Amino acid sequence: MKKIFFLFFLNVNFIFAQVIISPYIVYTDSKNKFGSFLVQNESNEPYEITISFVFGYPVSDSLGNMSMKYFEKTTPDQPSITEWIKVFPRKFILNPKERQTVRMTVRPKKKLPPGTYWARIVTSSTQKSAPVDTLKEGITAQLKFVLNQVTTLFYRVDSAETGAVIDSVFFGEDSTDYVIYAKVHRTGNSPYLGDLEVSVKDSTGNEIFKKKEYMPLYFSLVKKIVIPKSELKPGEYTVLLNPVSTEKEDIPQSNLKVIKHDIKKINFTVH
Repeated sequence: MKKIFFLFFLNVNFIFAQVIISPYIVYTDSKNKFGSFLVQNESNEPYEITISFVFGYPVSDSLGNMSMKYFEKTTPDQPSITEWIKVFPRKFILNPKERQTVRMTVRPKKKLPPGTYWARIVTSSTQKSAPVDTLKEGITAQLKFVLNQVTTLFYRVDSAETGAVIDSVFFGEDSTDYVIYAKVHRTGNSPYLGDLEVSVKDSTGNEIFKKKEYMPLYFSLVKKIVIPKSELKPGEYTVLLNPVSTEKEDIPQSNLKVIKHDIKKINFTVH
């Protein structure tokens, strides 16, 4: 009897990836246009690896729910380098316990204004011998899982600077938590990679709550901070919001100036 095969492609976020990418951010600049990253197969099966590039950045809605926004096509005003990247190898087989260095070159076709440009590196991995599952007699489905891991390539040109300004803050609450919503925008010409530090002080100046959360600020977003109600008794409080840059560069040629802005202070009352 003739067998019929169906091939399914699925995007799956595995909790423990069999294919490991390092580092997650690759830095290049106008003086050092070359970058590389390592792809390592920790499994006992061979994987097919494909490298591609897309432009995108984190965004949020008005309540601070984060997501990634990707663009199939970019416009000249967007800081994208996707069309200027040469990569080798673009496709390869990674055998069990092997590793492969992927090398990239950024070669813009025109002189770019100062600032930071970027692309997302998409490393797609597919198990070479996909598992076969029989649906019923004579019909077999071959399930082919594709794992897309997205990392970042930065390209810095001349003087680059960044900062984070908190425009406004508003409060919310539910049955168990107080919620702080901070509307933040980036200054300068480069993404701001850092943390938002939150400190809550009582009326006597004692710090009774402190929290730090990662804040990848590419343009603007609303950052949500949750404070359990059990941490705050009825009274008057001051919330201090302080963006702190945590970016660490891998190349000495780059020079990112971080603009320091004022700490945002907001008073509120717990009844």
